[in-house]
Amino acid sequence: MEFMKLHLPDIIEWDSETLTDVYGRMTVTALERGFGRTLGTALRRVMLSSLEGAAPVSVSIKGAEHEFSVLSGVMEDVPDIILNVKSLSVRYDGEETVQLVLKADKPGVYTGASFECPEGVAIANPDQVIAEITDSGTELEISVDVERGKGFVTQDEWYNTGKGREIGTILVDSWFCPVKKVNFEVKSARVGDRTDYDRLGIEVTTDGSISPKDAIENATRILMRHFEMILGIGLEEPAPEIVETEEEETVEVSAPALESAAEDVDLADTDLSKRYVKILSAGGIATIDQLAAKTESELLELRNFGAASLNVVRELLETHGRSLAE
Repeated sequence: MEFMKLHLPDIIEWDSETLTDVYGRMTVTALERGFGRTLGTALRRVMLSSLEGAAPVSVSIKGAEHEFSVLSGVMEDVPDIILNVKSLSVRYDGEETVQLVLKADKPGVYTGASFECPEGVAIANPDQVIAEITDSGTELEISVDVERGKGFVTQDEWYNTGKGREIGTILVDSWFCPVKKVNFEVKSARVGDRTDYDRLGIEVTTDGSISPKDAIENATRILMRHFEMILGIGLEEPAPEIVETEEEETVEVSAPALESAAEDVDLADTDLSKRYVKILSAGGIATIDQLAAKTESELLELRNFGAASLNVVRELLETHGRSLAE
């Protein structure tokens, strides 16, 4: 396949033998010389810096007023318990803070699976050890606040936002990125008689809250969104010239028609919740016009978009005098 005399890759595939929920290797071949490193660097940088995920923000342990407290009947001290909690991988797509609770009153080892999780929240590594009760009659109660975010947020940054002011609330450093490691290598590939093409191999390791495929797809969407905005600068059409005539004709226009003829509106500037704006933006839909151009079936193919979301979108479009495409 060629584009402007550039050879585009013929094969993009995942190694099915090694593909798991936390590890995957994708091969892209054949690429023009230099494009292997260009794509590999861009995808790696975005996956390690810009993907959203969920992580613990603060921990409260009954009987521990601060992180240096001692818990009788528990093998681990408070700093060890906090480190174990920070190692939890949480699946959560909501916007509000959610709380995980672990209650134990019998001797034994308690893991991530011991937490009671609200609806829509799951722990991807349930075998992660949290604490071990060694004495009968000991009660252990741990509450963990989880939020969704991006990048790395320190304890001090959380404190500056107003969190952790209550006695007994221990703030933690939060690493939201669901991708643990990304490696890529570029080798030579043959196309016909030429051997100077690139073969790109990307290895992705995640924490289990997202699959390697989703990690690469989400990173690609982020890059595409930026490229689309750059490309759009050169695609703006000049305003049509207005030709004045001697006779003026008055035409009555209905409210919906006026609304549709108005300037396009960004979804972020509407009453639509941030959650729906994020879902639609991930699918390349950022304005009312782009939304109205989609069909119901196209919207339902979006990640985390269901029948309830469809009703919300219909109501939004009606307020703007628009409707979904047939």
